[in-house]
Amino acid sequence: MKTKILLTLFSFVILACSDGTKQQDASAIVTVKTPNVKVVNPEQRSFTSTLQIIGNAMPNKQVNIHAMEGGFLLALKKDIGDKVKEGEVLAVLNNPELTRELEINKVAKEVAEANYLRFKKVIAKTPELTTLQEFEKVEATYLMASAKYKATENRDSLLNIRAPFSGIITTRNVELGALIQSGINSSNATALFEIMDMEIIRLTVALPETEVDNISKGMQAEISFTELPGQQFSVQVSRLANAIDNSTKTMKVQLDIPNKNGKIKAGMYANVEIQLQSTGDKISLPNEALIAVKSEFFVLQVKEGIVNRILIKKGLSSNRFFEVLSNEINENSKVIVEGKAMVKVGMKVKVLN
Repeated sequence: MKTKILLTLFSFVILACSDGTKQQDASAIVTVKTPNVKVVNPEQRSFTSTLQIIGNAMPNKQVNIHAMEGGFLLALKKDIGDKVKEGEVLAVLNNPELTRELEINKVAKEVAEANYLRFKKVIAKTPELTTLQEFEKVEATYLMASAKYKATENRDSLLNIRAPFSGIITTRNVELGALIQSGINSSNATALFEIMDMEIIRLTVALPETEVDNISKGMQAEISFTELPGQQFSVQVSRLANAIDNSTKTMKVQLDIPNKNGKIKAGMYANVEIQLQSTGDKISLPNEALIAVKSEFFVLQVKEGIVNRILIKKGLSSNRFFEVLSNEINENSKVIVEGKAMVKVGMKVKVLN
């Protein structure tokens, strides 16, 4: 009997303890607080920022010079490093077959011309000795012979390789006596020379897509080269490609730098600083709202009390604010600036304005 009473009491104590534990757990669940976060609404602002980027110095003009007629390289007039003027002879080719053709066509033209002049004189003084049809036939023969000779003479003049513009010879690919193929007739023809015009340097910059809307022709830029210490070049943006390269997501921008003394060499890298100005007012947020993960940028938006992470593109920025490029963020959005570390995506929060 005593044993039954003890077992009953023991069971009652266990049940009482179990009920107490459940009440404590329930109480613990109830006491979990909803995090408080401070949010702001994006505002319209205009930005001015200095873009620092690397540029590549390119020649104003650059071309590989091919022969337009084939032949043997008879003479080299210029070599690497030589300055040349437009139209100056760089090399001379010899084409014996073309020379023979020129001589034959010259004689044929002279014979046809003499015959034409004789018929012309006859028909002027004694028209009854010939017919107009015969004269026209002789005239046609003369004109054809003359045109053929001029065409061959023009081909022969192409054996003199001339500079298409003033510049510097930067490469020579051939030696005396080499057989040179015509660049017009052969796709595998070797270029004789490479020539560059470097009196003006085209500094080429690959501008990130996020900065494209903030740059325009005529903007001021400061250029410096590591190889030219102490020298600063103040120039303006000369031209914009106005198209984004899909592979790099950049736009080509060019700045012209005067280089009469030739100190800037093609291929040099330059440090470029461009003063960017946003086009009109842009949606902006305080810098405290920005979350950077590797090369991507996010903000935490509170919508209907729930935290959402929004991928954005960062535009221009200042010491306090940055430009937001996103279709999901507008002036009515609530973006967390304080309490980001206490929340996770999908969590319910209490907003403090």
